Amino acid sequence: MFAYNVPFEDFEKRRLACQKEARSRGLSGIYVCSRGGGTFDRHAGGAFFANHYQQRCYLPDELPFWSGRSHSLLLIPAEGESVLLVTTEEYRKDLVAINDIRYATDFHKLIADTASELSMDNGDAGIIFEDVLTHRISRQMFENMPGLNLVPCDDILSEMSLIKTPRERKKKKKACEIGSEAVRLIMEAVEPGKTESQVLGPAMNHIYSNGAALYFVVTNAGPNSDPVHSIDFPGFDCHRKMENGDIFKVDLIIVYEGFICDFGRTTVVGIEANETQRKMITEVTESCEYVISLIKPGAKISEIVNAGDKYLEEHGISLSSKQTDPEEIYAAFPPHWGHGIGMTWERPWFIKEEEMSVQENMYLAVEKCLYKPGVGTVNFEQNLLVTADGCKVISTTQKFWI
Repeated sequence: MFAYNVPFEDFEKRRLACQKEARSRGLSGIYVCSRGGGTFDRHAGGAFFANHYQQRCYLPDELPFWSGRSHSLLLIPAEGESVLLVTTEEYRKDLVAINDIRYATDFHKLIADTASELSMDNGDAGIIFEDVLTHRISRQMFENMPGLNLVPCDDILSEMSLIKTPRERKKKKKACEIGSEAVRLIMEAVEPGKTESQVLGPAMNHIYSNGAALYFVVTNAGPNSDPVHSIDFPGFDCHRKMENGDIFKVDLIIVYEGFICDFGRTTVVGIEANETQRKMITEVTESCEYVISLIKPGAKISEIVNAGDKYLEEHGISLSSKQTDPEEIYAAFPPHWGHGIGMTWERPWFIKEEEMSVQENMYLAVEKCLYKPGVGTVNFEQNLLVTADGCKVISTTQKFWI
């Protein structure tokens, strides 16, 4: 996953910290689940603790040929060496930061045999990212290890990954450089007569040419611009040609060496924005800028969210979930102001219910969408690093495109 200067000792320290936490909770160890194979939704467990991404795509079990495809399982015992179980041998042996890597076509038996060897097959053991496991893998685990009781431990990874190390900050900065340039290429390519897919082409070349990958991209223009995102798969329109006056917006997420960054910008196709479009794009941008100005170590997320909502209301934006009045501009779905961001979507969540406070060296994404019936949806999103005295925006794409 990390192409250069892989710090194996960093991953060892993480596993040792995980072992310490397992012992403090009276657990025999921790099962860390991951799923790859063409998605980056839940790859972070293996990537965080072992620098491993399971490359092979998901396939239903077809024993004796294969099982568990796209999944991997890292067993971190409370004492002793960790073992990584993979479902394909397609990985860089010089980059995976763990000594004991095991493969078998029967993934289920491999789990049981390894767990027995590590004394993790009976009693309480922790599990991280249990939602990754298929029903079949879970069923086989309990059939093969009937005395095993799995205790959810996602909070261990969540807390360990919350504050970014200098190496992680460097990678995140590079990710944002690649993504910011990709967004610039997208926005500069917007013009009447092009499809949304044609607008995306140059940016995709830039992303992949610089060692990153696409997590997803959704665009939105013309008569399908009312939804928050876009049409169904692939997330952009490859048939309709954009017309003068369309609102065009993009939500782009890329992955660079395991780290996610997230961008949002809006423009008007071909001509000057009308008064309503200009107001919406200005308000969504300036409201996010206001929220960003409140972010500093110690600030409570719930208070930042409340301040952001108050800002919108004072600027004539409705927070109602009933979004049908053509005279109103609404704060669109989803009703939040952003989230933490790393190898996966993380806390803090910028919602009123979040109890967490801002901490130095968190990575955050601040975002908002506004919607007006009959006009469409506009968006804006910035990535930032929390510093000792506030925060630094690391999205470098220009803010306004009108």
